Amino acid sequence: MSSPGVTQKTVLIADDHPIFRQGLKQIVEKLPDMKIVSEAETGEATIAQTRYHKPDLILLDIAMPGMDGLQVLESLAGLDDMPAVIIVTSYDDRAYLDRAMELGARAYVLKDSAGDDLVNCLQAVNRGEIYITPSLGSHTPQIPKVPSIGTTGLDTLTRMEHIILTRVAQFKTSKEIAVELGISYRTVQNHRANICGKLGLHGAHQLMAFAREHSSLLST
Repeated sequence: MSSPGVTQKTVLIADDHPIFRQGLKQIVEKLPDMKIVSEAETGEATIAQTRYHKPDLILLDIAMPGMDGLQVLESLAGLDDMPAVIIVTSYDDRAYLDRAMELGARAYVLKDSAGDDLVNCLQAVNRGEIYITPSLGSHTPQIPKVPSIGTTGLDTLTRMEHIILTRVAQFKTSKEIAVELGISYRTVQNHRANICGKLGLHGAHQLMAFAREHSSLLST
């Protein structure tokens, strides 16, 4: 149950094992700033539930019936307002970690240590940080490179577009940006679309890549 004045993050749990989902629920439900809005057992259901509930966070397994978690993540990357995705998996292979981060995951937690790591992970992601299970070591997110357009392209952006792009570079969602700046979600989406149009970017993932690559040139 939430405390008065606490803004809750909505959470979708996607895992095909009911017992493990229950364990995740018990952890998440103890956090006053988290609210579980749905559960999914397959990749396809995860995408459908995401489109319907528009959660802030998704706890996503990789091994699921139908579409696997990485395929789900790749599909979600095309959404205008991609949720923060936390991979919770048994796969400790570095290749899976690299691919998940490349596709835009905000965290990677091993199931064996989820009981110890998940609270710290959720708190880190809420601060806009990347979190990797400590046993896997540090990791620099592999964000796809986009061609640099130099300062000329950035000069075409308005002051508000610079501010929006700065927030995107901080891994903030459109919902978070709207709340922080005191504007509507639709206004943020319009600004993002205008930025992409001016810079010749296609899709939310390329916008993130561009924002991260040019973060030192953006307004604070």
